[in-house]
Amino acid sequence: MGEFSPGGSQPPPPANAGLTRPRASADALPLTNDSVRAQPQPRGGPRRTPAPAGDCAAALPADGNVSVTPRKYVADLHRDFPHELSARIEHQGAAAFFPLATAQRTVAQQRAEAIHRLVADAGWAAAGAQHVREFTFALFWLPNPLTCTYTSLYTVLRQPSPARHPAARRVRVALFEPDREIRWSLIHWLAGFPDFACIAAYESTAALLNGLGHAGPDLLLFDAPPCVPASQQLQAQLATEFPGQIGFPFGIYRDSEHAWHCVTGVDGGYYYRRRRPEQMLEPISALWQAQPPSREGVESQVRHHLQTLFGLRAAVADAFPGLTPRERDVLLGLRRGHTDKSLAAQLGVSVWTVHTHMKNIFAKLGVHTRAEAAARFFEK
Repeated sequence: MGEFSPGGSQPPPPANAGLTRPRASADALPLTNDSVRAQPQPRGGPRRTPAPAGDCAAALPADGNVSVTPRKYVADLHRDFPHELSARIEHQGAAAFFPLATAQRTVAQQRAEAIHRLVADAGWAAAGAQHVREFTFALFWLPNPLTCTYTSLYTVLRQPSPARHPAARRVRVALFEPDREIRWSLIHWLAGFPDFACIAAYESTAALLNGLGHAGPDLLLFDAPPCVPASQQLQAQLATEFPGQIGFPFGIYRDSEHAWHCVTGVDGGYYYRRRRPEQMLEPISALWQAQPPSREGVESQVRHHLQTLFGLRAAVADAFPGLTPRERDVLLGLRRGHTDKSLAAQLGVSVWTVHTHMKNIFAKLGVHTRAEAAARFFEK
């Protein structure tokens, strides 16, 4: 959601092609509940110290190991090393990918083993402070269905400076991210957007809650991934103390497969889509150009953009040209299993208005029940 409510310029890697069904690869879009139920359950909570495996870690050998491999979506992150290899380091139940700045396998293996020794001797935090590592940054735009865009980034080892006094037309952004090198990377990433400027970055929940009111950002991006109890507590706290603040939660993961495995048990289904780093804020682009947006304006643009991105709105328009735009929205809601009440809340209309649209849809499609309308959608 674009506003808090309880409960609810790095070079880009190649964008993922549009995907239309659940599959074994983690770089896919719609996940159904059935396709996710068998996935491992998330472990642990939001990081408060640097942790390369994000918010849940798959069980790995206690002694760990190291392997050298090319990575699919990071070819452009190091322009000087377009074919560089990466090390996958495993140690004590956690894992991370470290780019090695070389395409020579012998050199890469030596560097990987050196990083592994550092992790074993001094810990993940020490390795993360000395070596760049890869991570997946996932922004969660809508809670139901859970809608996420994600990208691959590299950590930054030197602190960039937030823009304390950005130009008047730039959107003022505050960040909350406990991991230092990831926080610096996100500040660097935001600096690549001409219309956005990071004015504050917080490393702890206490710092966030103490400083947010004074900073007064237009937008808050905060590490609070779904399916983690501490994230729900933070969102409820933000909703209580800063009810008008527009913001979106994100998660930090080892890779896209890890992000999939950590997000389970969402009733409304899942939509994931890989994007280039510079495309990640497209759902909210231009919202602040004229005046501060309303809650309805934020949510409406986000939904419209994501429906277009995932091909849903275009599919409905092509399949059912006789329906009005609002009737298509209602039909999409039926397809997702919304009740009349939840659909009314989503669209910002009354239940009686939803009933009226429903009757019109039934008449135009020649059906008599919600189930028949949903079946007609899937037939098309």
